[in-house]
Amino acid sequence: MYPQRLRQKAPPKDLAKAIEAFDFTVEEEDLPCRVDAFIKRKLPWRSRAFFQKMIDDGLVTLNGQPTRAGRYLLLGEKIHIDISPYQQEHSEAKIDLDVIYEDEALLVLNKKPGTIVHPTGVHLYDTLLNAVHAKYKDLAYRPTLIHRLDKDTSGVLILAKSEKYRTHLACQIEKREVKKVYRTLTHGVFSEREGDIALPIGDNKYSHIRLKQMVRADGLPSLSRYTVKASAPNVPGFLDGLSLVDVAIKTGRTHQIRVHMSAIGHPVVADKLYGKEKEAIICGVPIETQLLHAMSFICRHPITEHEIEFTAPLPEAFQNAVSALFPPLQ
Repeated sequence: MYPQRLRQKAPPKDLAKAIEAFDFTVEEEDLPCRVDAFIKRKLPWRSRAFFQKMIDDGLVTLNGQPTRAGRYLLLGEKIHIDISPYQQEHSEAKIDLDVIYEDEALLVLNKKPGTIVHPTGVHLYDTLLNAVHAKYKDLAYRPTLIHRLDKDTSGVLILAKSEKYRTHLACQIEKREVKKVYRTLTHGVFSEREGDIALPIGDNKYSHIRLKQMVRADGLPSLSRYTVKASAPNVPGFLDGLSLVDVAIKTGRTHQIRVHMSAIGHPVVADKLYGKEKEAIICGVPIETQLLHAMSFICRHPITEHEIEFTAPLPEAFQNAVSALFPPLQ
């Protein structure tokens, strides 16, 4: 749910090898910001004081030159962070790739819940992208993400095999030409079978969790359209019942569906950040991750220009819960 920027990028980093450095380009939404605060925002697993020491030690450069922690950034400036003195021991990711579709332009995967997509924090080498780069290490261009999914969200994930194809698909996302539908199991029974949620989303200024979002008047415009597929008003352990819902997102804000569903009183089951519980048991089925699944992705193929749809089946626990709640939907 994080579209890539359309600006030209350098060839993607080879994540099958040890990561020696991070490189960032300052974008409009990053400003205003100091150098040390910018790095802390991008690499939140270390303290601001830690990065200030790295800057003093000359491990951080701005536009190829030494910089100061308190220097305010300008749009388009480039920051290089040398992490080699703090390098983790490199190991190859042990993740099986569930390939839905593949051709010369695209790699489409069915991401499993609980899988981290992109290197971050202590997870530098055990991510899905590390596994992709290891498998496709002989390609001149490593497959690159077109969008992202949260760690505990499962389903369709699209990667491009060249910068040309990445730009083609990123342009479709930017113009809102792609169609993405998610399936989720939420708390409560809806009063209407379908509807729009048009609530602006921005950073949660009251939370210490960097990525946590909230509905706020000055947030970015966000639109989700939901369709209730089935409801179960009487479920042991769930006083308000449960609903199976498909959500088509018209915008791609961080945690959009999770924030929107929580805001209207129907949080996603087992959503640790915006929901009512960290785990659940539904009709005897243990649920350990949030029940949110990227079910389908429709776009124009970057070579043929024909519309193409990719779909992914529900994860086993999610499907077992649905089958127990709504037998006719099996």
